Amino acid sequence: MPGTMYPIYRRWLTNRLPASSPLTINLTCTYDSVANTGTVNATVTNTSGSSVSGNLHFAVTESNIPYNWYGLTTVEHVCRDMLPDGNGESVTIPAGNNIVRSRNFTINTAWNENNVFIVVFVQGSTREIYQGAQIGIMPKPKMDYYGQTFTELSGNINRVAQPNENIRMYVKAKNNGAGTYTGGMTITESDPYITINSSTPQTISIQPGQVDTVIIANFAIASTCPVPYTANFFLNFGNYGGTDTIKFMVTNQPGFSDNIEAGQGGWTHSGGNDNWHITTYKSHSPTRSWYSGVESNYQYTNLNDASLVSPYFVVTPDSSLKFWHQYATEVDFDYSYCEIDNNMGWWQILGIYNGTQSAWTQMIYPLSAYSGQTVRLRYRFLSDQSVVAEGWYVDDILVPIVPLVVVQENKNEVKPVTLQVSPNPFTRGLKICCRPTQRAEDTALKIFDASGRLIRQWDHHTMSLSDYVNWDGTDGHGHAVPAGVYFVRFETSNEPIIEKVLKVK
Repeated sequence: MPGTMYPIYRRWLTNRLPASSPLTINLTCTYDSVANTGTVNATVTNTSGSSVSGNLHFAVTESNIPYNWYGLTTVEHVCRDMLPDGNGESVTIPAGNNIVRSRNFTINTAWNENNVFIVVFVQGSTREIYQGAQIGIMPKPKMDYYGQTFTELSGNINRVAQPNENIRMYVKAKNNGAGTYTGGMTITESDPYITINSSTPQTISIQPGQVDTVIIANFAIASTCPVPYTANFFLNFGNYGGTDTIKFMVTNQPGFSDNIEAGQGGWTHSGGNDNWHITTYKSHSPTRSWYSGVESNYQYTNLNDASLVSPYFVVTPDSSLKFWHQYATEVDFDYSYCEIDNNMGWWQILGIYNGTQSAWTQMIYPLSAYSGQTVRLRYRFLSDQSVVAEGWYVDDILVPIVPLVVVQENKNEVKPVTLQVSPNPFTRGLKICCRPTQRAEDTALKIFDASGRLIRQWDHHTMSLSDYVNWDGTDGHGHAVPAGVYFVRFETSNEPIIEKVLKVK
């Protein structure tokens, strides 16, 4: 059956997290991988001032099991056995005291012992879990890419990777296994525009659940690298996690802006009962927005687990994500999520929305933790098996776009294009003369406001390459723009030229 119970479980979890536990559980485990047998020992300590009674359970679980089911390729935390059975053991732990229990277990040879964990928990008479713990039967680490930061060894030193720059990347990974990771991974690339000059695996000791820098790599970006361009780096943890891929974008224009007026663009959407589409029924500005709902009656359907995903882009240093939305969902049961992904393999939640927000509201989330990284956004809508409402509208999505100075291989080289603007400052009209050395099909002229939002654009079909464009100070819908700073950007197959202009009253 499609859909998900995640919103309900998430609400229960959120409500329960602030409550402190009266118990702690410490585990040790021995395992013979030849005989496939072992023993787990649990020490349960009561740290409260009152005795605690409940049922003590031992469960054998396996994760990362290959299985195709409703878009999943693996299933996790599958209960393979209970020790000795599902009834558990009734226990009472006096205040300040502890109990010690041991369980023997046997692992089926069809299971992957590297992905098997013993979970121990104490459950009260009301089914409340007082405390839980887990331990892997194999003391083996499992490493996953977690994120990266970088510095520019040469170039503009603006914290954005551009052509003709040398970069030092610090790669972080998380240990999701049961053993200690001591390093040894490698990083490679297979790209005509990227050259790794050196890589230094770090001498480390990463315990289960911890994150640390695992390797530092120095690489060069060719001066001929096109922009925007996405390169792939491959992280090889060998027997401790296999190979992960990092997407790394080279660009002269970090940030992202979409008012949804130009259509779907690079956005994708999918999932259970996916209703995401562009609508003209409601919008923040001026006529279109993304909507998760059905156009015929403006209600969403049951059992949604539908995601709207942006194209990859580079986060502008020290910037924030801004977008406008409104929504109506069943209170406490149907939820909307704004999330971000930096290639680590799981989405990180920026915002959760539930209930009704009938007015267009702008949300702002700082992205300083992702400065310079290649990321994408996801708007995920979830509904349960009954009761529906209008749904979720999203519009005017912005991570400020900042046109950057291009790193020149030869600063005395004559630019292949010319751009002149006059008068500057201007009041009603701005004359823009832009001529490439030769005609190019991908020539475009764009105007951005100070926040990086695209205001107006002309392509080679609508502008004369041998003449000029007269901008009358209006946006693409004919509305006058306010006084302020704007950027005129002329693009060809070579590097762009940017001029800063000021509109005055």
